[in-house]
Amino acid sequence: MLHDAIDKEGQCWKPLNIRLPTEENLEIHPYQRDEMIEWLLELNYKFHFSPETFVHSVSLLDRFLMTVKARPKYLRCIAFSCFFLAAKLKEEDEAVPATVDLVRDSECGCTVSEVLRMERIVLDKLKWDINCVTSLEFLQIFHAIVLTQQQQLLAPLGHMTPARHLNILTSRLCRCLTSHKMAVYPGSTLALSLFSLELEVLSPDWLALTFMLQRILEIDNQELIHCREQITTILEGHPASNTVYIISTPTTQSTPTEKKPLGKQVEKSSGEAGITKTNTAHEDMEDIADSIKRLYNEDASSNQDVAHIPVVPPNGSSKPSSVSCSTQILQDKGERISPIPPLQSIQVT
Repeated sequence: MLHDAIDKEGQCWKPLNIRLPTEENLEIHPYQRDEMIEWLLELNYKFHFSPETFVHSVSLLDRFLMTVKARPKYLRCIAFSCFFLAAKLKEEDEAVPATVDLVRDSECGCTVSEVLRMERIVLDKLKWDINCVTSLEFLQIFHAIVLTQQQQLLAPLGHMTPARHLNILTSRLCRCLTSHKMAVYPGSTLALSLFSLELEVLSPDWLALTFMLQRILEIDNQELIHCREQITTILEGHPASNTVYIISTPTTQSTPTEKKPLGKQVEKSSGEAGITKTNTAHEDMEDIADSIKRLYNEDASSNQDVAHIPVVPPNGSSKPSSVSCSTQILQDKGERISPIPPLQSIQVT
């Protein structure tokens, strides 16, 4: 199924690049496209259609806008016609209202004849090839492949079922499709980027699983990284949005005199050192002064070798940071080695 979807995507997919219009009334603005997609999402909820219908309608609309230079005043009718075509293609016949009822209840502002005429135009421009593969189909395939290989993947989420987990991912995907910035990526890249962010939270082997799927899809590292970063800006608050973990090179082993208890706890985070005092009654001031000097000397030397890479700890916890979680892939690409670093928890003392 995955290879068939890849072949089908290669035949019909082209990137949608909506530039800022030079004349406001003659060209479609990117935000106008996004408004129509959000409106289609509301219609999909209103008529209780499946997510497949919404995702397919977005695909049809983007393909049409890539083919035809339409005016903004026709955009609403075009979007509704694509939605109508997707509903008839994906939904059961009894679930799709009659054209008159659908036009009236949607409040699209078009007449039935206008919708039918625009529907014919869309079919002609797309050469009647409307059964294209979508990003949702890739997401469903990725989800099935990984859960088949790792049945305990959802264990950290408690009583989460695979169906409910896929439903959550589908909702995130629909949210991503409302941005025109995601229309420049193939559906396979978008689905893998979204799924990779979820794997980063659930599995310590997320990078190996991502690389496995990336190798099958033959996706460039740069493209995958950029798509992941775009998704994190859209899905604000996602646990893997700004996750970064630091791996530092092993420091010099302490001498026997350094193993002497200092009556305090030392913590290092993000290249900065902090000293937490304990409630010890007797503290040796000279040892404290020496330890502070030693701490900052070690910190200055270790900062040169610190690599910010996306390593997920075994417990799946994450802390926000401003560093991209995909820096390691770029480093591996420059070094021409396998982009799968050893995934293990790091203990910094």
